[in-house]
Amino acid sequence: MKLLFFALLLMSSAAFAQEGTGERIIGGYVCPQDSRPFQAALVTGRRGNWNIYCGGSLVHPCWVLSAAHCKPRKQMKVCLGKYNLKRIESTGQCLNIAEVRVHPDYDRRQNNRDYMLLRLKPCARLTEAVKTVQLPSGCPNDGKSCTVSGWGTTRSPQAKLPAQLQCADVNIVPEQTCNKAYRGAITPFMVCAGVPQGGIDSCQGDSGGPLVCNGQLEGVVSWGTYVCAQKGNPGVYAKVCCIVPWIQKTVNGTW
Repeated sequence: MKLLFFALLLMSSAAFAQEGTGERIIGGYVCPQDSRPFQAALVTGRRGNWNIYCGGSLVHPCWVLSAAHCKPRKQMKVCLGKYNLKRIESTGQCLNIAEVRVHPDYDRRQNNRDYMLLRLKPCARLTEAVKTVQLPSGCPNDGKSCTVSGWGTTRSPQAKLPAQLQCADVNIVPEQTCNKAYRGAITPFMVCAGVPQGGIDSCQGDSGGPLVCNGQLEGVVSWGTYVCAQKGNPGVYAKVCCIVPWIQKTVNGTW
């Protein structure tokens, strides 16, 4: 569920009118098993046949960071240590959501500060397949190499959901370049990532998932164009470096 933000605005642009570029996360590859032990999945359904709703990142054994626009429904679970959502896996832990903390300054209209923390019940049991991700020590530099992951659609605009976790390699796009592409919609709490030629992107179903650069969580999948992976329209992520103090205070129970 990557948010289709500013859809009417973007429909008037030439980039939006282009056709999708076929099989793509979009344009990605099957992640190596156990390479993303911090990856979370917000799911519905049942064990052995989960349906993806959004992604997330384990930032503390008891807390997952996702996107505010992914606010969970009743009976939804958070799965960790999963690789194939359509199989029963011994590494998987599918846990209840005890508490939802949307960022207090989340602006749904602009999709600004698109952050949400979910408290797990019980807390996750850390293993080789389930580990917390490192929070950023600073904001990412332009051009930095990153990887985004999720179980979102691998085809756009038609949906095709994979069973196995998908990864895609992208680079941080300068704020000025991204702001021009999205007509001034990029705020200081957003960071853009993509590739110049297009064809590689996060997409619907990847929302809330991790953008990791050099082992640090730099972004939360947030929004983009209706047709994903268009040339000149990189994916937009909620920037994690801006909210490290909020995350730390919340998970430590002092917020």
